[in-house]
Amino acid sequence: MEYTLTYVEKWINSDSFAKKLLSSSYFTKKQIKDYVTYIWNQDTGEKVTYQGIANRRHITKQGVAENIRLARENIDRAIATFLLAVYCNIIPLETIDFLIEILDAMRVAKEAEDEEEFRRLRKRMMKVFSQKESPRRSVSFP
Repeated sequence: MEYTLTYVEKWINSDSFAKKLLSSSYFTKKQIKDYVTYIWNQDTGEKVTYQGIANRRHITKQGVAENIRLARENIDRAIATFLLAVYCNIIPLETIDFLIEILDAMRVAKEAEDEEEFRRLRKRMMKVFSQKESPRRSVSFP
């Protein structure tokens, strides 16, 4: 299955968890759409190129390459920022525990073979994320 830009946009707009995370992330919607379209298709063995994405978006290949470069840079900076904050001991342990729980659920969801298992794990991730948001007044993540 080829993941089109339309499919990815519908996913972002209909998945409340993805929308919530996007609103708090460093990504722009264009960056995440281009990068997700490219990566998901690579993961499924579909031959999708920057030029192919550019043609569908009516922009240049360089525009897509720049969006993907910025998306990768945002990921690298977010990870470095988080690791530095942990190293400096300025992130509360409960936030670290929360992230470990979310990352574990995401790993299991990514490895899940069937859609039902993925939906169940997605609900778990949303529940944990919602619980973390309630008392977050003293914690600035996410």
